[in-house]
Amino acid sequence: MNMKKLLAIFGAVMLIFVGLLSGCITEGEGMLVLKITDAPSDLNISEALVTISSVEVHQAVGGDNNTSASWYTIVEEAQTFDLISLINVTDVLGSEELSAGVYTQIRLHVDQALVTIDGVQHNLSIPSAEVKLVSGFQILENETTTLILDFDIHESIHETGSGTYILRPTITVSQE
Repeated sequence: MNMKKLLAIFGAVMLIFVGLLSGCITEGEGMLVLKITDAPSDLNISEALVTISSVEVHQAVGGDNNTSASWYTIVEEAQTFDLISLINVTDVLGSEELSAGVYTQIRLHVDQALVTIDGVQHNLSIPSAEVKLVSGFQILENETTTLILDFDIHESIHETGSGTYILRPTITVSQE
């Protein structure tokens, strides 16, 4: 079984587990910290600039006091990251006090992406300016939850037949 299938199965199991816990934790607040990093690779990319204008998280439906799902904004201002400079390093993307509970998705709004390959900078076409990360996590009352978004830029960039480049983000979410 390949890694993508294993990750998909793991994600589905986590969502089921998170759904079961959603009725258990609905009071108080906790802190969510989002960090961003990039995994190393062999490609000759010297710079990969990605501008993220906003980040939102989705709280799961569940429990007697929580009858509707909600989106919460974590980041509201555009930030540009050079993902190559983040290889084996993390940078804070944003943080926010959130209601304790179970969250099921992170949504990144990417405004622009540029890549420098063999010394030449190229615009990256982004098929959807919105990147959806379906990854369950839990905010516990009076605790800090730190998630790392590992942006694998080398797996995310694809050259088209016409010599242009496209960005299809490959991002894994892990808890610190």
